[in-house]
Amino acid sequence: MFLDENGNQMENPDPEHAGLWIQARSGTLFKVGLPTHCVAFQIGETSQIQSGGVLQATPHAVQPPRNGQGVTRESFAVFLEPEFEEPLNVPPGKTVDDCQGTDIKLPPTVVPLRKRWKAGQKWGDFHHVTVSGFTAD
Repeated sequence: MFLDENGNQMENPDPEHAGLWIQARSGTLFKVGLPTHCVAFQIGETSQIQSGGVLQATPHAVQPPRNGQGVTRESFAVFLEPEFEEPLNVPPGKTVDDCQGTDIKLPPTVVPLRKRWKAGQKWGDFHHVTVSGFTAD
């Protein structure tokens, strides 16, 4: 949903560019077109780890309108996560390598999962390392 400078809902002012983009395993970027009144689910790295790599995190980014002065994009994200002290272990029958997924074609600013997570690491520690990688100077 996009809002103008007065807080009124408006159409996407840059429908070819502005909005949610996801990256396929091939590295190809796709703009997501979500119909009105629909919900999207994005799988993150915690689910990737806890599923032993069966589920793969989706690299994604939100792009603003190119000439969107006074325009905001609004969304409501809900994050489900383990307890802070919960260890992120490899599921039975899976290996650490199974959990890693692929690092191919990620932007250089994204620290690969294999450099941020170790089997048995507490979720809170993993979260801290991950967030620090995106907020460090």
